[in-house]
Amino acid sequence: MPRTRHERLITDEGKVLVVLQKNAHENIDAIAKKCGFSRQKVWRIIKKLEKDKTIWGYTTICDDETFDQKHFIMLVKRSPVPVEKKTINEILTTRLEDILPDAHIRMENIEFIHGSYDGLFSFWTDNLVSAKRFCERFNERFPQYVASYDLSETIITVRRASVRNPRLKEQIKYL
Repeated sequence: MPRTRHERLITDEGKVLVVLQKNAHENIDAIAKKCGFSRQKVWRIIKKLEKDKTIWGYTTICDDETFDQKHFIMLVKRSPVPVEKKTINEILTTRLEDILPDAHIRMENIEFIHGSYDGLFSFWTDNLVSAKRFCERFNERFPQYVASYDLSETIITVRRASVRNPRLKEQIKYL
């Protein structure tokens, strides 16, 4: 029987996941101490979570300015035309960064969503012109399936991947 989110969080696995989500770079001894477990138990839990794909991977969160990049979000509204399996597979397997190779696009998230829009694509590139060209190229590649899209630029990141922006106080003055 599936457990609720709360029930999963109070399990041993959930306790380890909460610590890893705050800092995936945390060493096993520190995780064990925070969870009240032995080092070996934490190691076994992490290996199990990786094996069953509960943990997909690990990432580093960088300040966008480090790479002189800006963060953008493209929201896509689908047309009523049913999407062919071939096209879904293309979206799932294509490196979307490559549809505009000279723009230096770095994808962050690609998600199918429910609400006013049907797809969310978040990415970095060096300027608004490149971001707009990426959106246009995406629309050109899948024209029969895209009814409309909106592009937004992130001005200030408060949190990314559950981690609070350490430069928030100095950046907030721009609001």
